[in-house]
Amino acid sequence: MPASHTFPAYTYECPLEFYWEVYNKRFPNHPLFPFIIDSEIVEQITEENGNEKRIRKTKLEVDAPGWFKTLFDIKYSVFIEESYHDKANRKITIKTTNETLSSKAKMLDITVYEVHPENPNWCQFTQTGTVELLVSVLGFQKKIEKYVLDLYKSRYDESRELDKKMIELYREEILKEQEAKKQQQQQQQQEQQTTTTTTTESATISTSSISIENNANSSSSAVVSTTQTATTITTTINSENKDINTAAASSNTLVSSTEETESTRQEEIKV
Repeated sequence: MPASHTFPAYTYECPLEFYWEVYNKRFPNHPLFPFIIDSEIVEQITEENGNEKRIRKTKLEVDAPGWFKTLFDIKYSVFIEESYHDKANRKITIKTTNETLSSKAKMLDITVYEVHPENPNWCQFTQTGTVELLVSVLGFQKKIEKYVLDLYKSRYDESRELDKKMIELYREEILKEQEAKKQQQQQQQQEQQTTTTTTTESATISTSSISIENNANSSSSAVVSTTQTATTITTTINSENKDINTAAASSNTLVSSTEETESTRQEEIKV
């Protein structure tokens, strides 16, 4: 019989979808998970209903003592992870099996993430691990299975703490992005206000220039009009003066003619 262990349900105080984003940020590598050497998605399928199926291959450091590595002649281990995200029911199931030493041992890890029954904004996590040796190792088969399972169990609490740190880091990252976006929006608003102010000032200057030009044109028109009026008055005065001079000349001619007539008449009387 294979050695198996199921851990009690664990609660992450964040929505299921949020945790799924956090979970995937550890791949292909992350400072908090230095034992992950490399990881790649080998297949990803999105169903018509939006559910996602993903197969990932991950290379890990072997977390075991030297005698274990020597016994099985391994330097690192490769695991195949198959995940299924049921978006409608808000449930994620991950099945992980070993590719390394698959002919000698079978390791199976099944984790389920679903909505917490008491809080829809929380995620509940359950995990079951199974270890089974497929070959006899000098009569130590059960002991080795138990050792591997104990090692698996000892990493459980550490893994949960790493997950919590990842959640906090992601929250801080989101807050920074939101703050950066807010500052960018404020900067854009300031630039728009500056552009609007500059446009208004330019329009005011343009309007003032047009007003000054119109006033100048009006003044020029007034000067021309005044000049024309003065010219007309001057012409009229000159015309009137000409008429006066003409009348005066006529009067002088008449007087002279009268005087000559009178002189002629006197001479006739004398004769």
